[in-house]
Order: sequence, then C-alpha cells, then structure tokens
Amino acid sequence: MTYPEPQAVFRYFTEICAIPHGSGQTDAIREYCLQTAKHLGVSATADEAGNVILRKPAASGCEQAAPVILQGHLDMVCAKLPDCPKNMQTDGLDLVWDTDFLSAQGTTLGGDDGIAIAMAFALLESQDIPHPPLTVLLTNDEETGMNGASGLAAEQLDAPYLINLDSEEEGIFTVGCAGGLRLALSLPIVREQASGTLVTLTISGLCGGHSGVEIHKPLLNANRMMAELLSAIPSPIRLCSWEGGVRDNVIPTDAVVQFLCTPCMMTDVLDAISAKRNAILTAYPEETNAQLSVDIPVKSTQFALTKESTAALLETLLHLPNGVQTMHPTLQMPETSLNLGVFRLKSDCMEVTALLRSSVNQAKYDLADAIIAITEQADGQVACSGDYPAWEYQPNTLLEQTAIAVYKSLYSKPPILQTIHAGLECGILAAKAPQLQCISIGPDILEIHTPRERLSIPSAKRTWEFLCALLERLATVKA
Repeated sequence: MTYPEPQAVFRYFTEICAIPHGSGQTDAIREYCLQTAKHLGVSATADEAGNVILRKPAASGCEQAAPVILQGHLDMVCAKLPDCPKNMQTDGLDLVWDTDFLSAQGTTLGGDDGIAIAMAFALLESQDIPHPPLTVLLTNDEETGMNGASGLAAEQLDAPYLINLDSEEEGIFTVGCAGGLRLALSLPIVREQASGTLVTLTISGLCGGHSGVEIHKPLLNANRMMAELLSAIPSPIRLCSWEGGVRDNVIPTDAVVQFLCTPCMMTDVLDAISAKRNAILTAYPEETNAQLSVDIPVKSTQFALTKESTAALLETLLHLPNGVQTMHPTLQMPETSLNLGVFRLKSDCMEVTALLRSSVNQAKYDLADAIIAITEQADGQVACSGDYPAWEYQPNTLLEQTAIAVYKSLYSKPPILQTIHAGLECGILAAKAPQLQCISIGPDILEIHTPRERLSIPSAKRTWEFLCALLERLATVKA
C-alpha cells in the first residue's frame, strides 16, 4: 500500500501492528526490533529485564554533540469490544485507515506506544536527518508496572537528554507525572452448596478510559457500579461469580455477575436493580451507551457464597475508595486517585487489582495504608507491587528551552507545558540517572486503552517533523 507521510513511520507502525505485543507477551516484538536493527546495521541489545537498547552514531558533522536518548515502550494494552472475535494474544491488528485517523477494527490500536517504536526506527533508518549520537530505549511491560524501566541498569542512561515519546497530545510537553503503586487485594469468602434462582447481571458499554489522564472525567467504573446495584437489593442474595475489568490502568467498561436468590424475591430484585440503575445513570449523563441486562433467571444448584459472606464482601467493596481522592491545590488536575480495575471472584476469595496514583509520594503511601486497613478489617490481604516515583518538574532546563524554541520556530506559538496524573517512565529513569533532562511528547491519540483508540495521521506527521527539527537543533549542542 501507499503509506501517508511520513511513509517510513507508518510503514514501521503497520509492521508493529501485525505482531501481537500485549503486556507480558513482548518476545515477538522484541525479536522484531533486534532483527530490524541488525538489518539496518544498528547496534542492538536486550537486557535481562526485556528492554531493547539501540545505538546509532551521530550523523556526519554532529559527532561533537551531546547524546540524546529517545524512549518508548514495547507493550500495548489489549482491549476489544465484547463481540470482537480476534485473539489479541495470537493475531495482529486489523488496521482501519481514513483521511485523518488510523484505528483498529474492534480493538485497541497500540498507538501507545507503537508510534514511538515506529518513529525510532524511521530515525535509525534515515541517512539525511542531522542528529546527535542516539540511544533508542524501548522498555518492557510499561503498561503493567513499568517493569522494564525499573530493571534497567543505570549505565544505559549515559546521556544528558531524554525525549520520551509516550504522550498523546500534540503541542503539549509533559514535564512531570504522578507516581504509582499497584495493589492486589485478596478478600476471603465462604461458599456452600445452595439452590435458588440464578440471575446473570451484565453491565456493558461504559465509556471507560485511561485510569490516569481520564480519572477526573465523569466516567462510571463498571465494578463500582455493580457493587452499588447488588447492594441496593433489599433481600439477601448469594454471589456465585464476578468478572469485571481487564487492566488495573483501564477504567472498567464491563462486568458480569451471577447470584442466587429465592424465586419469590425476583420482582423485588429486578425493581431494586432498575431503580438503582436509573439513579446512577442520571448522575452520569455522559454514559449514553451504558447497558444493563438481566438474563432470563433459571433454577440452579451450585456452590455459592453464603448470604453473610455476600453481604460482608459487598460492604467491603463499597468501602474501597475509587476515582479522584484529592485535587492538586493549585493545578487543575488530580493529585491522588485510585482505579478499581479488575474484580475476579475465585473459589476461595475475591481478587481486586487496583492502581493508585499520586504526584505526592507520601499521599500515595497514605492512601495505600487506608486500603490495607479496610482489607485487613475484612481479614483479607494486600500485595503491593510496581511502586514507581513521581517525576518532579525541573523548570527551565536546556532541553525544555531548546524544545520550546524549536516549537515556536515551526508553529509561531509556544507549546503548553504540563504535568500529568499518569505514569511515565521518566520518573524511574531520572531517579536512576539524576543528570537526565526529560520531556515527553507525542501525537494526538484519542481514547487510548479502549477499542475506540485512534491516531491522528496529520498530528503524527507534525510530531515527526518537530522531533526531527529538535534533534537537528540538539545536534549543535556540544557535549
């Protein structure tokens, strides 16, 4: 096919999209990067954490310039529409091209962060773009805890400047971000053999979104909504199953629960669920595609939670915080938040996976302590992982000033500088190498981490042109 400009970027992006590369399944994309680098004659290694490190000497005449690190990540969030048959663990994406946007049929696109890999390889392939000595750092499993960045050896960060290519708004330079912490809760349950009317309750069609940059929006969380619906039922029920959410960093769009009740309760159950649904959706008018369905009840005998265990579990789940907890006192953005991302009812416990974010490290740990206290009060346990620091803004660095000057020269206006309520690897990398000056840039990518994700083609072209111009300007800065 004939790719839009810049053709090399979209050619590489198409190749990347043909390779399944969800978090935890990055072997194939890693091998692609290593083999492609070998074909280009570029130095390439993979470390024990699964990161790929590529190095290209400076362009002719730029040998005295200070080196620059370009950084993105290998993995993508895999999410799809409920009726999409694609197996994202084994199948590539079906790209949908139109004049202005690129998307994938029924699935996430992986523009976060496939566009970084594509731009990096387009630069490694080029022979006519002036640039300093380049290190391309493609980290492993960013979306599930920034494991690659955490495991990277500090000596790989041997440069004064790092340009992260993991932002999703053109013309906005990210210069700071929140830290994060993953919490895995295990809440005890008691099951017994029981009979009754089996009800299947399904929530679907919620907007969902990124649990950091969209956590402040009026978006429903399918797991929290389900807990509120079940708690509204006036008579005791027995939970049988609960499946909700796909990732801790995705605001859940779907949840399915099964429970037993007595036949004479059905009218009260349905009336209570309907009334609570109406009250919730009235408070969230943006959720225009929200669907709540109740399958035809059937008689069933199976192992289900006791009535007491069901009530205790629902009480604990409703006590868990969700969404924005505090706003920054001066910036118009969240300071501390929690996303109840994944609920799974197992044979012996309820598993809850949540992602906590804060731009204040102590506030992050204070909220974690509060969640641990709620869980321990219910005789449950919490495992913490993926702890990464906030990236604190350092104003007026040479990299920032140079990037602003280049942007003004191209577009006759200044960029917007922002810090974000989301995790970027700059915080981890800068903690390992304090000399690093970092900024994060990227093209417009809409509704990331959802099947509605789409990449702006014109924005990708402008971002590429800006990146090339910035590297050309940095090529004049001596080490």
